[in-house]
Amino acid sequence: MSEDVTPARVAGVIGLGSMGMGVALSLLRAGFRVIGCDAEPSKCMSLVTRGGEAVGSPAELGRRVDQVVVLVATPDQVEEVLFGPEGIAATLPKGACVVQSATVPASFAEEIGQRLDALGLLMLDAPVSGGPVKAAEGRMTVMAAGPDEAFEKAEELLASASGTLHRVGALHGQGSVVKTINQLLAGVHIAASAEAMAYGMRAGVEPQRIYDVITSSAGNSWMFENRVPHILAGDYTPHSAVDIFVKDLGIVVDSARRMTFPTPLASTALQMFTMAAAAGLGREDDSAVIKIFERLAGITLPQADNATEG
Repeated sequence: MSEDVTPARVAGVIGLGSMGMGVALSLLRAGFRVIGCDAEPSKCMSLVTRGGEAVGSPAELGRRVDQVVVLVATPDQVEEVLFGPEGIAATLPKGACVVQSATVPASFAEEIGQRLDALGLLMLDAPVSGGPVKAAEGRMTVMAAGPDEAFEKAEELLASASGTLHRVGALHGQGSVVKTINQLLAGVHIAASAEAMAYGMRAGVEPQRIYDVITSSAGNSWMFENRVPHILAGDYTPHSAVDIFVKDLGIVVDSARRMTFPTPLASTALQMFTMAAAAGLGREDDSAVIKIFERLAGITLPQADNATEG
């Protein structure tokens, strides 16, 4: 790091998807010098054009920062960017803090916390919620667990990237447990919203009327109110994809099975998202889970205004 830059004001971000880019931009607005890393060069270039910097590998990033947010998609990717051949863990200075914000099983979060600790590094098990919009606005909810020293190290970073910070415990894995609960509810609510809308359409009720009534009634939920407009617009541009909930509800069901804990609703929602993914909808917005009812119940969904035949 250059001598004229205060280390506490430099932050790395690994994973410049919609959430990671939102975090990077929030940190830039807060006055951080932000250095990003992503496997897709176009995402790195996007950060650079907005005032950030980019490097070619996590290992290179580790030589330039002492705090980094990891916001990749899967546990395998977390493993790769931390401990792979070009991983950041080997190049970060002692006492640096990894804010691990990808959605992973709690047992995995606990394990990587131990591995980082053995290298003299701090970690916060800090999954996030709120979607790309709140990430870009610095209003995410962060559910973080870890030692006091890690919270102190990343205090300014967390304050700049989040609207609400919940300190849910001192042990790695506790943050990921809370995120798993959140994803259980989110996945079930999206699946239930799709089923309810499809049921209403099959019964002949105009879709917009269903939405208007439910959003002012007791059956409403945040997910219904947020995702059903995608269905009404016929716009399945991914904000959070079907594949994400195949992964996240899979984490719910797998972790519950290890505890011998039944998850009938989460398991059913997982099957619905898996059906959608198997039908080729995995990269579409998670609201596209409703499309399974086109096949199962013969409903006709609203189409985008610019939809063309073909």
